[in-house]
Amino acid sequence: MAMSGRGVMVALLLGWSLHGAAAHDPTPFQEPGRSHVIHEDVSPAGAEAINVETYVPAACTGKPCPLLIAIHGLERNAETARENWVEAAERHGLLIAAPHFDRDRFPTRLFQQGGVRDEADPARWVYASIERFFDRALASGRVAGPSYVLFGHSAGAQFVHRMVLLMPAARFSTAISANAGYYTLPRRGEAGGFAYPYSLAGTPATEATLATALAKPLVVMLGERDDDPAHPQLNHSRAADAQGPNRLARGRHFMAVAATEAARLKVESPWREILVPGVGHDSRRMAAAAAEALFAGR
Repeated sequence: MAMSGRGVMVALLLGWSLHGAAAHDPTPFQEPGRSHVIHEDVSPAGAEAINVETYVPAACTGKPCPLLIAIHGLERNAETARENWVEAAERHGLLIAAPHFDRDRFPTRLFQQGGVRDEADPARWVYASIERFFDRALASGRVAGPSYVLFGHSAGAQFVHRMVLLMPAARFSTAISANAGYYTLPRRGEAGGFAYPYSLAGTPATEATLATALAKPLVVMLGERDDDPAHPQLNHSRAADAQGPNRLARGRHFMAVAATEAARLKVESPWREILVPGVGHDSRRMAAAAAEALFAGR
């Protein structure tokens, strides 16, 4: 049977063979509570072993549950990324996985920027490791449904929205980018003269893949008080400052550009912005707001 274009793209993303990934590691999500697994993968730097922090609520020990993958921020604390979702996991019956991309092996160009400028093969981008871990999660028999929710805060939010833009065939049902420091604007031409990671210029993105990305569910969450232009972790390069003086302004600029591009490409985009009242650059409170927005009515 012939595959659709989307099917071919997914097959290419998932087709990288990883030898020995299950040979010495336990299957994830088998026991209730906190645990971790080692996920063997690849990046532009070569073979990598990625530690993935996990959580299984008691309600999910006897039945499959939805999976949420949480991407940590600049401090690279995967345990914190997991802990931010434990209460929601218990309340809503979610499996949690939080991969750790350490600074030594995954500097900015590989973590937040995915290795896109280092590697022509999308299967070796760091973003693709999320899809391969999801394959392993599905094989555990503990994951409900054919998709996962993807959440990232701060540097993790950069990871998430770039993965949406550059790997729109990935199997996330919803992606949440919370309080990103700056953005890859969804334009194939240079935005203000700036190429990737500030626009899609210099990447393999096409009009077709951009249209597909704009048609996938992305939630851009912005803390109402994440408006400090002097925040110590805020990128103040010329290209970043062209997007706005602070994270709040930059997120709104990103969404305005996305709306313009969706109209140009005639895409009815489900992308939406959520402003979180009274919250600044706080990963725990942003995760709680994301859980409320996504799961409270389920």
